[in-house]
Amino acid sequence: MNLAYSSALAALLMSSGLAYAGNTDIESKVKYCNQSIVDGNASKALAYAEQVLKQDKNNHGALLCKGQAYGGTGQFNEALAALQAAEKNTSTVADHIVTLILIGNVQKSAKQYPEALNTFRQSLVMSQAEKDKHFERISLNLIGETLVDTNQLEAGLESYLQGSKLAANNNERANNYARIADTYSTLEKYDQAIEYQIKAVLMEQQSGDLNHFANASLELGRFYTAAKDYPNAEKHINKIIQLSKDQGGAFWEAKSYYYLALAKVANNQPEAAKKLLTDAQHICRDIDAESLNNEISHVLNKLPK
Repeated sequence: MNLAYSSALAALLMSSGLAYAGNTDIESKVKYCNQSIVDGNASKALAYAEQVLKQDKNNHGALLCKGQAYGGTGQFNEALAALQAAEKNTSTVADHIVTLILIGNVQKSAKQYPEALNTFRQSLVMSQAEKDKHFERISLNLIGETLVDTNQLEAGLESYLQGSKLAANNNERANNYARIADTYSTLEKYDQAIEYQIKAVLMEQQSGDLNHFANASLELGRFYTAAKDYPNAEKHINKIIQLSKDQGGAFWEAKSYYYLALAKVANNQPEAAKKLLTDAQHICRDIDAESLNNEISHVLNKLPK
């Protein structure tokens, strides 16, 4: 479980109000702990968690935050110990569901897949009993992720499809449609992948921000590339290139060049791909996009000299 994923879960806890309750000092520190996870600062989060636990060793919110901080930095044994301690101190069913979701995520990240599936299924059963569609959808998606991670693609797809029926807004629909599309693509069912990714793009166009819309559109281009429909692949990728230039989105301009280059490689146009990749690298260096730059270098190194 990387810290970025922990951040999303910490944000969920903060918005739900489940992570902290009690006296004002402890409440504030648990809130700051979760905010530190959202900010990607695991050491700061741990410091806040330990301050609270010195005052109240069984504080549920602090144990959850401590578990996320450890899990986000790959210290899975410590994360599970904190989260399992939190599970023993849940006061409501909602607290219990959230705790199980966090435990399952650590187990999944530690590649303890059978344990993770069992944990997520527990959270699913509780969510269904409570008629909580929000956590039911999250549990179904996490079951789907775990199944896909273990190459049980059809079962994972079914879990995502069930989850999509519970989406409450366009952002949630986009998230599930993208999961479904990616799984269909892995199964090499490109027509279905394109169908669902178009739905994801439409949802992001209506309700998402530039980042989500750009990512969804580039993924659509990727699926068209996999289907060998290069004109449509280039059409959707070029839209994001233009949008990025118009709105000053240098990262998405670089990533669009990268995706367009992959389409050119697949379409046997290595020289055109090389120029696009080189242009993308220049942007990456200017904005310090190290991870994307590494991906681009990997593709460049495979091209004929």
